[in-house]
Amino acid sequence: MTLDQIVKMQSIIDKRAIRCDTEKFLNTKRYSKSKDEWIRFGDMHIDHFLRVFANSGISISKEGLENVFKNMLNKSLDHLVMEKNFEHWKYDKKEN
Repeated sequence: MTLDQIVKMQSIIDKRAIRCDTEKFLNTKRYSKSKDEWIRFGDMHIDHFLRVFANSGISISKEGLENVFKNMLNKSLDHLVMEKNFEHWKYDKKEN
């Protein structure tokens, strides 16, 4: 799954437009020595991006990264559950 795909999924789940600074980042390119070409961040698969990030010298612990992903997933799941319950409640009340 690429960063573009992940950001689009988040946009759909959150029902919000993708921020312009996020789009700018996704369109930024980095030079790949192994491929000898420029690659857009948005075209990178998440595991490749994480590897590049890990090798960048910026440190984040495994636990910290796991917490970031857990928080993102929990936020998305909470939003979906609340939306589903609201839709059910809304229609249930109309029928009475």
